[in-house]
Amino acid sequence: MNAAVVKVDVILEAGLPPAQVQALAAQADRYAIQTLWVSSFPAKRDPVPALVLAAQVTQRLRLGTLPVSPYEVHPLRIADQLRTLNEHSAGRSSVLIGGLGHSVARVTGLEPRRRVTAVRDALQIVKQATAGGPANYQGELFSICNYVPPNSESNPTRPPPHVYAGATQPQMLRMASAIADGTMLSDAPLSRLPEVLQSIDAGLGASGRTRSVFRINNFMAWHVKSDLATARAEARREIVWRGFLLPWFTSTFLEAKEVALVEAMRPAFLQAFLERSDRIEGVPTAIVDALIDNLTLTGDLATIDRIAQHIHELHAAGLDEIALRLHDAPEEGLRIIGEHLIPALS
Repeated sequence: MNAAVVKVDVILEAGLPPAQVQALAAQADRYAIQTLWVSSFPAKRDPVPALVLAAQVTQRLRLGTLPVSPYEVHPLRIADQLRTLNEHSAGRSSVLIGGLGHSVARVTGLEPRRRVTAVRDALQIVKQATAGGPANYQGELFSICNYVPPNSESNPTRPPPHVYAGATQPQMLRMASAIADGTMLSDAPLSRLPEVLQSIDAGLGASGRTRSVFRINNFMAWHVKSDLATARAEARREIVWRGFLLPWFTSTFLEAKEVALVEAMRPAFLQAFLERSDRIEGVPTAIVDALIDNLTLTGDLATIDRIAQHIHELHAAGLDEIALRLHDAPEEGLRIIGEHLIPALS
C-alpha cells in the first residue's frame, strides 16, 4: 500500500451540466478528495470540457474521466484529450481505460474482441504519448507512429497524467499491473481482494515492478444520505450495475441457489433501474438487502463509523484508494463524504 490512510475519490454521473461539475469540483477541492472523476456514457455531455472548467476553480484536486475504451475512441485521441486536460489542470489529469461497457456496446453494436490486447495497446500508446516526447508503438490492434507533441507542451515541472486500467479479473489485472499507473476494480467485495492482489502481484513481478508504483482503487456505489430509507431505495434501484450481479461478485455471500436466482432475475433488476423504481419484482427482500450490504456502501449518518471501518478493512487488505460513485443529490453525497467520512477515516 502506498499510504497510511486510504485515498478517497468521487465519481459523478455522466452528463451533468458543466456549471454543476465545476461547482462540485470546487466543493471537492475544499475536502481531502484525491480525484473527481466524471463518467462518460453514450448520449451524454462530453466530460472533458466540464473538467477544463473544473480545473479553473481547483488547486489540488485531480480531474479524470472514466471509462474510455479503444473500441469507441482510438488511443491517439484519448491521448490528445488527456494531454489537453493535463495542460489546463497543471498536471492533475487522470483517465481510466477499459474494455467496452454494456451501454456503449448496446448503442454501437461493437463487439470487444481481444479485450485484454486492445486495452494493453491503448495503455501503451497513452502512456507514451503523454510522457512528453515522441511516441512510437506497434501494437497488435492499435499503433501510432511518429507521434510528436508540440514543443510548447514540453514542461518538466508538469507531472504526467495518471493512467488507470479498468481491470478486475485475472488476465486483465496481470496485464494492467505491468503497464498502467494503477487499476480501478469494479465493485470488488472484500472477500475477493486476496485473489485480486495475487493477480496484481504476478503481473508486477513479471514486469520487474513493485506495489509501490501501482495504485489499487475500487469503484463502489455510495448510497449514504441523511435519510436511511431514501438511501436504501436508491441502492435497490441501482443494484443491477454492481458487478452486473455476476456470480464472481455474489457467490461469496449468497447460497448457490440464491446466486442462480439473482442471475435468472437480472432482467427484473434492470427493469427497476430503467423505471427508476426501488421495487425488484420476484426477488426476495432478504436477497436484495444482502446484495446492497455486500456490494455497496449504503446507510445514513449513524452508520458512518461502520462504513469507515469497512473501508479500513479494504485498505488493510491491499486497497490504496476508493472511488465513491455519487447518484441523486451529488452535493449532499459529497458533503457527507467530506464532512463525515473523511474525518472518520482519519
